[in-house]
Amino acid sequence: AAMAQAHGGSSSSGAAPAGPHYQGGSDGEESSAFDLLHTEKGFAAFEQWYRRGLSAGPGQHLPTMPRADLGVWWPQAFVPPNAVHEHAFMDLVRVFAECSEGEAMDLFDLLDHELLGALALPQVYMAILLIAALGCKQLTKFLHLHSTAFFGMLSSGCRLSAAPDHVTWARILTLLRLLGAPGYLISRLCVEFEMKPTKQLAYNDFLEVAWAAAAQLDRRGGAGAAEVALINE
Repeated sequence: AAMAQAHGGSSSSGAAPAGPHYQGGSDGEESSAFDLLHTEKGFAAFEQWYRRGLSAGPGQHLPTMPRADLGVWWPQAFVPPNAVHEHAFMDLVRVFAECSEGEAMDLFDLLDHELLGALALPQVYMAILLIAALGCKQLTKFLHLHSTAFFGMLSSGCRLSAAPDHVTWARILTLLRLLGAPGYLISRLCVEFEMKPTKQLAYNDFLEVAWAAAAQLDRRGGAGAAEVALINE
């Protein structure tokens, strides 16, 4: 599955390697890459890495607003400052996880809730958190900390196909497949939560389904070690 195989590990049968851990804190306890991304130092390292990547590309030289004569075509022709387009995002994701172009694009589409064809720092940060949580087997912790913001991105991206503050089952299904959920788990979720192709989920319903899936994925350890080298800069 898309992000179920990260650099440094494999999603083959048997126990998967644990996610990366680093020494942290005065008592020397180990912290995962996911945990470190929530520290002031970890976020600062991520933000510095992100800004440095942008400064090396053409984005810094673009106008702050699209030209008026572009009309409805401006999303295809304009990338806002401090944002990355889908192809740049694809290259970025593949630094941390082994995935196909299509899988990287699916993740991009899930996070592009403004439908602009570009992701800003908060969306890219959410993507890296998700990959780190998968590799460190901390998807339930990801949901505990970020479910509201994550659901907001997903539901905003569904505003043309679902009721306000709802997300379509099709969108959740894409997420589950990206996380490497096996077919039997998806089938069980469909039965347990009475999912149908036209189902729309409010936040509480989304959290129930996502938590059930995350708990299973954390236990089975289907992901390899997420490579979050920026923490060690």
